[in-house]
Amino acid sequence: MDRNPLELLQQAYYAGIGAVTAAVESLQDEAKRQENLAQLRLDLRQLASLWAEKGRVTEAEARRLIESFVTQQTAASTPQPTSSAQTKAIEADIKLLIETLRAVRHDLQQEQNSPAP
Repeated sequence: MDRNPLELLQQAYYAGIGAVTAAVESLQDEAKRQENLAQLRLDLRQLASLWAEKGRVTEAEARRLIESFVTQQTAASTPQPTSSAQTKAIEADIKLLIETLRAVRHDLQQEQNSPAP
């Protein structure tokens, strides 16, 4: 057993994650409960190894899930480029609005300057 302390700590970390995952699976699924109970009869090293592997898989799945979520959020918040036709239509709408505002302002000024009846 020439393993360094860091490897042992990492193995214990993954075994802990695997044990918790196995416990949650046991609570959620009767078939998994029976499978996990059968595994408890294994040698402690084999069990720790099984749990460590389950922990590695669980951690990898969690990372993929988080990365996928972050990617989706980033993609959703990134503005989509508009086509030149869309840009031209938007510019035309803005020009029309500006002209309408100018006309309204002009009408208001005319009303203010005209004598009251």
